[in-house]
Amino acid sequence: MSQSALRMLPKAASTSYPRASGLKPFLLHTELEFKDFWRSIIQLAFIVFMPVMFYVGFGFVFRDQAQQIRSVGELTITQGNYSYAGVLTFALLSVVLANVAISLAIKRHHGLFKRFRTTPVTPAAVMGAFLANALVTLAIVFGVISAIGVIWLGVDVAAQRLPMLFAAALIGFVAIAPLGTALSLVPPNADAAVPIVNGVFFPLAFLSGAFFAMPFPEPIQAIINILPGKPLMDLFTAATASTGPTWNTEAMMILLAWGLAGAVATAKWFKWASEREPRGFSHRKSAKDDHSD
Repeated sequence: MSQSALRMLPKAASTSYPRASGLKPFLLHTELEFKDFWRSIIQLAFIVFMPVMFYVGFGFVFRDQAQQIRSVGELTITQGNYSYAGVLTFALLSVVLANVAISLAIKRHHGLFKRFRTTPVTPAAVMGAFLANALVTLAIVFGVISAIGVIWLGVDVAAQRLPMLFAAALIGFVAIAPLGTALSLVPPNADAAVPIVNGVFFPLAFLSGAFFAMPFPEPIQAIINILPGKPLMDLFTAATASTGPTWNTEAMMILLAWGLAGAVATAKWFKWASEREPRGFSHRKSAKDDHSD
């Protein structure tokens, strides 16, 4: 090989594989994640429309009772605001727990993250874009639910409690998102992701009291109180109550502890690629092996 050809090799390599820097790769991946999510009819139906449909169904059932006052511990809250707090809890668990866990499990199984790792884009940009899409989706769902509640279902949150409502949503996202990433490691493949994740999501949502309070023996209730759904519901209830404390510090600490546990589990066991290849790849591989034999 000539010296001129040797001198050209580093230049060619740097031209073919430029290193991504700054916010550009993050913004690009965020845009791709957003388009991919909002073009999926199945994801829109189960992640976005389901909380809205639950709210419309339960909200209109209790619409005539929207101004009735109920007591929840030290709080007094209207039925309309209590239903609103419940559907916010359900929506956050749907978007940030179920959606994150199912989507990550499917992307991992089909090798999408493995392909991203072969590009100059950093893992932080890839995961950050994925979570940014979840946050934007949550904001859109919360906006739709809030509009329905205020216009038709008697929701009336005091102005001084609105900052607490935003803080509850942000802390909920920060705490539940790591649980979603950790839960994504449980399904062995894409086919098992939906039933396994929903088997965790729906019990958490209903045991939180998001739609109706269910009496349990005291030992069982003590366990429910420390599951992620109940403290999340407690934060939203305090933020939308008419009187009483505007913030529940104990609920916040429980949520943050769950978030820390999820982050530790994710850091220790998170995998970019599935141990099992997608079916299409494995079938082609086996057919090739059979042909070679």
